[in-house]
Amino acid sequence: MHVENYVKGFRPKEEGKNLWITMQTSKLRPALEHLRSIGLARISSITGTDTGKEIDVIYHFIHKNRTINIRISVDKKDCSVESITDIYPGANLFERELSEMLGIKVKHHPNLKNLFLSSESPVHPLRKS
Repeated sequence: MHVENYVKGFRPKEEGKNLWITMQTSKLRPALEHLRSIGLARISSITGTDTGKEIDVIYHFIHKNRTINIRISVDKKDCSVESITDIYPGANLFERELSEMLGIKVKHHPNLKNLFLSSESPVHPLRKS
């Protein structure tokens, strides 16, 4: 599989064996559906970072000897993404963690209950004020 075949319409930035693709949130689901259709069957993880003005959400995949990282930026005022559990069921726990730790609303997620924090814990501890 060639680099340009990973996600149609996007040119990944190569860093060693890592591919970095930055896209608008609205393009994420079609891109992931494409990855799934070409045989990328499993998501490795989803991470989030509060950059101050927005939250970067990165979807990580391993394919053969490459790591594919797809980054979207979420506005802190809206702070929501669509669930991808219907495309990648393994995203379930990662999306729950995003919601719990960073306060991201994951629309259409089947079960957003907390994984780690009790009701006495700080709200969204990885979020900058």
